[in-house]
Amino acid sequence: MSFQEDLSRARWDGQFFAKRFLGVDLHPGQIRLFDIYLARQNTSTWWVAAFLTICLSAGNRAGKTMIMAIVVIHACLFKMGQRPPATEAEADQWQRAPYHWYHFAIQQEVADLLFNEVTNLLQGIHVAQKEGYCPLAREITENGGATVATWDKKEFGEYQLIVFEAILGGAQIHFRTTAGGKGRGALGRDMHGISFDEAGLEANLTWIMDNVIHLRRLGTGGQVFLFSTPEEGLTDFADLWFRGDPDQPDRRPRWMSMRMSTRDNIGFGLDSEMFEALTADMGEDHIKQNIDGYFIQGRTAYFNYQSVDAAFVDELPMLQAAKNGHNYVQGVDPALTLDSLWSIVGDVFMVDVKDQNGVMQPTPHILGVAVQRLRGKKTTPAIVELAQSVHFSYDRQRPGFRSYCSTAIDATGFGGHMFRDELNEGIPGGVRAIEFGGTTGRKRKLLGDLRTWLDTGRLRMPRQGFWLEVRRQLLGYKLDDKKIEQDAVMALAVLVAEARRSPAGDVGSADFDLTAVGY
Repeated sequence: MSFQEDLSRARWDGQFFAKRFLGVDLHPGQIRLFDIYLARQNTSTWWVAAFLTICLSAGNRAGKTMIMAIVVIHACLFKMGQRPPATEAEADQWQRAPYHWYHFAIQQEVADLLFNEVTNLLQGIHVAQKEGYCPLAREITENGGATVATWDKKEFGEYQLIVFEAILGGAQIHFRTTAGGKGRGALGRDMHGISFDEAGLEANLTWIMDNVIHLRRLGTGGQVFLFSTPEEGLTDFADLWFRGDPDQPDRRPRWMSMRMSTRDNIGFGLDSEMFEALTADMGEDHIKQNIDGYFIQGRTAYFNYQSVDAAFVDELPMLQAAKNGHNYVQGVDPALTLDSLWSIVGDVFMVDVKDQNGVMQPTPHILGVAVQRLRGKKTTPAIVELAQSVHFSYDRQRPGFRSYCSTAIDATGFGGHMFRDELNEGIPGGVRAIEFGGTTGRKRKLLGDLRTWLDTGRLRMPRQGFWLEVRRQLLGYKLDDKKIEQDAVMALAVLVAEARRSPAGDVGSADFDLTAVGY
């Protein structure tokens, strides 16, 4: 086949591109990432990527930086994401059109790791190039071209810059750091593609993603790649990774996340015998995180990951209406400021559970039936109206139908007390005020009760909609909670506190069986 025919094939075949034009054999994990990058959503706009944000959680020495370098080279050569030319005039314009890829990292030295990978590949001196040369560079030179790209001049005298030759489209790769200014130095620039190395180490990743990176690709539709070896705990990178997790029911449709194990690189960049020797003394969790790319619960996490995950059930509907003879509890965490207001309603019922002596004892359990969230600045009347409307949706008495609801609120601070006073006027019998403030012991007691209900399987909630935000807050919660989202956790703790003193409805079961309680 001719050079042009090979080039046409390489546009949609990452494995072929890497071997034919860069002289590199990709391992299975790298091929999977390339396939995700090349996926397209529909045939009418086939140049538009199916996944606009791609997150890669990789083990150490899994080959993530090399595959990212190959993806960036590919994107720059084919100007991926841009509508291809249909006429000769358009082809000339397309070749001269600017195409800018921006690569970020927490420090400039880390950003330059990708620079080294790209330049080594184009020079044919990368350790993965077994033949010792770059096929693309050799063919460009043999056909009268000087080189594939230049990288001898720094942008603004400070940042590494790679510029592809005009005959190859003239795309540019810029290398930046988020240190100091959270990436603000890149504001005002259109970015056709963006990558972020070791994103798990960036403490302000979510802010940078929402306020810098995402806005820079609005006019281009460019793809964003976040890749990192996972750090312990629910970091910003972990939270963003789960937005694209294909196993999550609320995965964002234009996001895709994957893991790449170091094991994939055995026989490519790693020796099998050496790998086994170096991992022989590693603990199970250490291997899962640093070899297989899984997020391991941090030491500061307050709630157990397995308990939280088990509490959210696929079979439960997102919203359930009041049922005759049932007792409900509403927990509310009011917020007049920009924090989120949460209202969570649970169906309280009794389940026979064996005590320490093996005797069956009726024990209260909760099924989540409704959740409401309000964001942004709110007025007290709006908060009161929401809490009252939810309350009376589950506190209903009419001939042949009776359901009951008690409402409790987090009354910490002046705003909570004012909200309670106004809510008392509309709900007969009033509401119960629960204060997290005052003493550290009070707060820990309320949170400890919530943790106990989760650990003992006495709390079940739907695994969809806003309930998944409740799940995320539980997974990320730690006692030092001043800088994390916690409003849903507080509402849930209030819910459990009220359920402990509320009578259960007329539903009972020897086991925790969802079908036995009408779900």
